[in-house]
This record gives sequence, C-alpha cells and structure tokens, in this order.
Amino acid sequence: MSDRRTEILDAALHVLAEQGMRGLTHRAVDAAAGIPPGSTSYYFRSRSALVAGCVERLLEIDVQVDLPVVRSGATDVTSLAAVLASVCVAMVTEERYRTLARFELTLAAVRDEHLRAELLRGGDTIRRLTADLVRPLGATDPDRSADELAATLDGLILTALVRGTQDESALASWLRTALERALRAQPGVGLGRSSPDG
Repeated sequence: MSDRRTEILDAALHVLAEQGMRGLTHRAVDAAAGIPPGSTSYYFRSRSALVAGCVERLLEIDVQVDLPVVRSGATDVTSLAAVLASVCVAMVTEERYRTLARFELTLAAVRDEHLRAELLRGGDTIRRLTADLVRPLGATDPDRSADELAATLDGLILTALVRGTQDESALASWLRTALERALRAQPGVGLGRSSPDG
C-alpha cells in the first residue's frame, strides 16, 4: 500500500471513530488528513471503495502490528493471556480510534451485505492466525477455539470501551484473568506438550 493511500486510510479510520459511518465522506477524510480537496476521491473513487479500503487497512494493521506482538510472548496459556491483555489495553487506550472504527464498520455490516463479506474475509484471516497461536498450546480444535476467542476478545474490548477510561493496570488485570479463563476453557489447551501449564 502506497504511503498516500495509507495516510488517507488512517485518516478515514479517525473519521469513522469520531463521526461514525455517516460522517465518512471523501471531503471529511481530505480534511482529517490535511490533504488537498479531491485527493481521497482520486485514490478511492466511490464511498464503497473507501469503506473497503478501511477494512483492508484494519486487517493490515492487525497482521503487521498486533499479531507479531502476541506471537512474541505466546509460549503458554499464562503468557498468551498476558500478551493478549496488553494488546487489548492498547486497543481501548492509545489505539481507541482504530477499535471504534472497527465497531462502526461491524455494525454497518449488519445491513450491508458487501461490507459484511469484506469483514468476514478479514476475520477469517485473523482466526486462521489465532488458530496457529492456540494449536501449540494443545487445542484439539484450534479453529473452533480461535472463533470463540475472537468473540470473547470482541466482547471484552467493547465492554472496556463502554465503561470508559480506567486505570490501565486494573484493566490489564481484569482482561488477563478473563482471557486466561477463556483459554483454559478450550478443549485440550494447557495439556499440550508445548505448554508448561499442563
């Protein structure tokens, strides 16, 4: 992705977070990015193309930023829960705009079949990568576990967003406990040879 496209899509995510789907226009993104009027429409001819670009950018960030962080500490149940919790804390604090944008897109997808398909494709990618994280921990059905963990993460993050600003250490502790419980509830997790928890 070119630097200008990335700049535009990052600005679009901020617009989504601040103004919602109704506020996502080419003009609003131009203003948010501080670029000449018409620049966004040059790269994204239609609003649907802009929305699809936002989904693509979110997935790109997940794969390039979040997953490497998780993988760096995913050696057993306790460490995976701790690293996932740290990523979640970031998603409701300094990366809050990105999380709000994702939920805006998710809600819009309920009524937009094309957008739903785009989000599901991105979600499938994340779930496959998540399955790779739980497989070494002994998960007997990594795909199912990945699906359940993704839903758990979404619920925890949304709850943290709605609750508002909290002490980050308390938030991390709450998330870590909930995530470790969710991980240990998965069939086989914690019993694999790669995990010292079994």
